[in-house]
Amino acid sequence: MWTYILKRILWFIPTLLIVSLIGFILLANAPGDAVDSIVMSSNSGSLKTTQDIEQQKKYWRKQLGLDLPLFYFSVCKLSEPDTLYKITNKIQLERIKEHIKTTGGYKNYLPKIIWYGFHNQYHRWLFGGYNSKGIIRGDFGLSISKKEPVITIIKDKVIWSLFFSILSIVLAYVVSIPIGIKISLQPESKFSKVSQFILFLWYSMPSFFIGVLLLMVFANPDVLSVFPPSGIKPIEGYNENASLIEKIVDSLPYMVLPLICYTYSSLAFISRLTATSIREQFYMDYIKTAKAKGLSEKKIVWKHALKNSALPLITVFSSVFPSIIGGSVVIESIFTIPGMGLETVKAIIAQDYPIVIAIITLSSALTMFGYLLADILYAWVDPRIRNKT
Repeated sequence: MWTYILKRILWFIPTLLIVSLIGFILLANAPGDAVDSIVMSSNSGSLKTTQDIEQQKKYWRKQLGLDLPLFYFSVCKLSEPDTLYKITNKIQLERIKEHIKTTGGYKNYLPKIIWYGFHNQYHRWLFGGYNSKGIIRGDFGLSISKKEPVITIIKDKVIWSLFFSILSIVLAYVVSIPIGIKISLQPESKFSKVSQFILFLWYSMPSFFIGVLLLMVFANPDVLSVFPPSGIKPIEGYNENASLIEKIVDSLPYMVLPLICYTYSSLAFISRLTATSIREQFYMDYIKTAKAKGLSEKKIVWKHALKNSALPLITVFSSVFPSIIGGSVVIESIFTIPGMGLETVKAIIAQDYPIVIAIITLSSALTMFGYLLADILYAWVDPRIRNKT
């Protein structure tokens, strides 16, 4: 088993490195200038001389590591100098390139490779360096719009996405597996027909429609004002002396509608998947043997059929991990939940690319972790998978 896990981990390491490289390329080629955005927002409402602004730009380029070459090496013309990356003024850079083009002669047609070593932006972004610990230690740089460490912003927001993602998937499995089993055992019963119709209807409805419908019905003073329409706690905040239990009780009404919106689609899908998977197992020889031995239907389903039909359920379970970081953009926006989904929308609108790239990178890493966990569970449930590796 440990050999199997080690093989899977070794396969994921190069994948994560490729993901980190793609994330860095996107960040490096994002439109706009991060330094200009930071300096301009810092100087809003105050008069600064050109010299002061240039000093600030130089300071922030040093802080963000933008004064370093982009990668470990670069391929350029033989006529170009090794320090061309240090010129940040676009107009000046174009003039220098034009001058090189007219005076370089045959060297303009010969390539050369410049090796910068480990003193570059990508190495600093990945492993750390001046003023950075690197993304492998959780440092995703500085937010352009908020001028705070990206990891601090993510830590503050990820708790709610984590809470709703995990609780919704747990509720979905706890409720849907018994429903799926009952449908598979009594496919022609009234309960099965009504349940399958409702589940199919739920699964076909998009989350934004359900979210708005829930707000219109259960958070509308003109219909039923049962639950609060948005947020995760009272507007006036918690009582100053409130205990943890009291805070949870105060927040519970705010969580009901979002949790329904998070859960309904997974519940419908897992119920139908469970029913289909178990029904397929009923035609297997081992089920016929178990029936011939006189085992009860309940024991056959829960001890044998469910375990052997668990592979599709494990696949669905592994998909929960990326949503912990990405959150649900639509649901969090509708219910104003301060999670990663809403933060992603705000970061995109503000063109805060370090936050966007951090969310993409972490979501990719958690997707890989979900696949790894799924592979381990596959091998645990079905030894034939483990023995083939």
